[in-house]
Amino acid sequence: MSHLNITKLTKTVGAKTLFKDVEFSLYPGERAGLIGVNGTGKSTLMSILAGSMDADSVVMDHPKKYQITYLMQEPEFDESLTVLETVFSGKSPILALNRAYENALKNMMVDSSSTQLQDELMDIQEKMEQQNAWDINALAKTALSKLGIDMYDQAVGELSGGQRKRVALAKALIEPADLILLDEPTNHLDAVSTEWLQETLLRMGSAMLFVTHDRYFLDAVSTHIFEIADQTMYTHKGNYGDYLENKAIRDEMNASSQQKLENRFRSELKWIRRGAKARSTKQKARIQRFDEIKESVQKENDNTSLELSMQSQRLGKKLLKAKIWALLMATNKFSADSIFSYKVEIALE
Repeated sequence: MSHLNITKLTKTVGAKTLFKDVEFSLYPGERAGLIGVNGTGKSTLMSILAGSMDADSVVMDHPKKYQITYLMQEPEFDESLTVLETVFSGKSPILALNRAYENALKNMMVDSSSTQLQDELMDIQEKMEQQNAWDINALAKTALSKLGIDMYDQAVGELSGGQRKRVALAKALIEPADLILLDEPTNHLDAVSTEWLQETLLRMGSAMLFVTHDRYFLDAVSTHIFEIADQTMYTHKGNYGDYLENKAIRDEMNASSQQKLENRFRSELKWIRRGAKARSTKQKARIQRFDEIKESVQKENDNTSLELSMQSQRLGKKLLKAKIWALLMATNKFSADSIFSYKVEIALE
């Protein structure tokens, strides 16, 4: 079975790690919607799978003759080619045969009386029949028409950005592939074209990974949701609606784990404030664990301005001692739904 199994996928851009040791698999017929907030690396991940960008590390397990086709957000073309030449410009033999057929037709239009050109066209037509290439030819022209492109002989360089994206989409749909990568396929499409695309993808047997901001398209097409968050990937079986239910459960579990971490932090904080000193190996280890807990809590609450100073040195001679009650509201996290009482010593000169 043609499958793709990804392990140890890590990518860092500058000082930012987008994802680390990501693992996932895709099998024929699976259509995974890739989601995540802007900047998490969705397009980067797809570029890595397509081979147009290097990862820091990745292990890709798939059959030897595994074909991947990739629709980029900003397609790149040979602008001297026509629309139809562009759609048939892939490396597949069946696409090469269609290119030859369309070229033979063009030559016949120039000199229809040429016996040599007639023989060449008949020979190509026989090969088209033998290799079932007519289906690809019909699909290409249907796709272009449904996507609003009807000038097959127009140069790609003369098209608008939206038209170029639709030509690239048609090319991605007809090119034989085990895995189809689609980055924002519904951009520049109207409702009718989007519905046609949706129905077309549902009939295809290839594995797919796609990025889209169209909630309804995502819900209708996806069999899985891959979510990039926290430098990793979460896999959810089902469509976007199923993902929302699963995410709610995951968030609830994370909130419970976070509450336990915060309770432990408060307990260790009391011990630290009693004047803990690293006089033994056991105390050193406990102080180190406290620092790790503190870092985890602060990471989860990085949207707050709460900072705890652990300095023990006093800067002045006179001290004002007071108790401060802090009630931080509006979230379900440590710094928001809990009330803290702690002593603050303010040094006065």
